[in-house]
Amino acid sequence: MKRLPWLVGALVSVLALAGCGIQPTGVIPAGNAPAGFQLGAPRPQITLYFVYAGQLSPVQRAWARDATPTTVLTELFGGPTSLEEKEGFYSMLSPGRHVTVDTSAQPVTVTVAESMKELYPIGLQQVVCTVSASLAASGQPVSKGITVVASDTKLESLYCN
Repeated sequence: MKRLPWLVGALVSVLALAGCGIQPTGVIPAGNAPAGFQLGAPRPQITLYFVYAGQLSPVQRAWARDATPTTVLTELFGGPTSLEEKEGFYSMLSPGRHVTVDTSAQPVTVTVAESMKELYPIGLQQVVCTVSASLAASGQPVSKGITVVASDTKLESLYCN
């Protein structure tokens, strides 16, 4: 009985030394390395420009609808979400104003149902930067700037800076 553990140990050692019987080979090409897996397509995002600590600041939002410049700008005029407000973001724009963006020609024209006196300067930059980001995300150039038509004034060749 004392020999049984010794015999089992010896047998395990012999099997371990023998290996599994697979003979070594050279390198066999098998294609590309695994790339992992995705749990679904990435969610599209839009960029809105709000004010944070007195400075213009971009905010990313998940977006499931069509991200046309007009819909994105309408979202901007809706103001920051409650979470964004808690984080310190605010807007210089009056909520709910009617806006349109005409991208059919250069320069792109934004029409806002608000006085330029109410928009200028930071609210105007919120509009211009948000439209610029929306156009860039869709691959449209802003080569000639953006024209903003307010209820009392028209400003041309505006860029986000």
